Amino acid sequence: MKLIILNGSSGVGKSTVAERLHLQMPSSVLIDIDELRRTIPNYREKREESLRLAYEYADNAIEDGLKAGSDVIIDKAILQPEVLDTFVALAHKYDAKVVEFLLFAEKENVQKRAEDRGFKAGGMLTPEKVVELWEKADAFRRQRTDAIIIDTTHISPEEVFSMVSKRVE
Repeated sequence: MKLIILNGSSGVGKSTVAERLHLQMPSSVLIDIDELRRTIPNYREKREESLRLAYEYADNAIEDGLKAGSDVIIDKAILQPEVLDTFVALAHKYDAKVVEFLLFAEKENVQKRAEDRGFKAGGMLTPEKVVELWEKADAFRRQRTDAIIIDTTHISPEEVFSMVSKRVE
């Protein structure tokens, strides 16, 4: 069993890779923490509380997946070491291998990708939030010495997937 963590700011390819890995690994569980967060009423207004609850839901989903013998894939910008440490502890509890990736790209590249994707009126992702997440992720990647760091700036989604897929095997 594996716990695969795809981390990084918005616009670096986490979701694209996570979805492809999930399809490649038929018995895997894909946990999109943003999707979990959207199940919480008034999650936009209750930002801190909804994020805390989404992480609790993710803890439960990770544990259930590993307990069932499945590989678990996490898709989220997780820039709090204590959250990642909790996920890693769950993997160790079930003797699962942890493969942590931190995808990143140059700031201008991330901003352009987010702009091309578009921003929803009232959405939680804004141009300012993109920059804030990028800055946090840039600092965070220096702390996660066990993470596999991949610069996605000048490579295609297919190349990113190939690099990740090889390391997960």
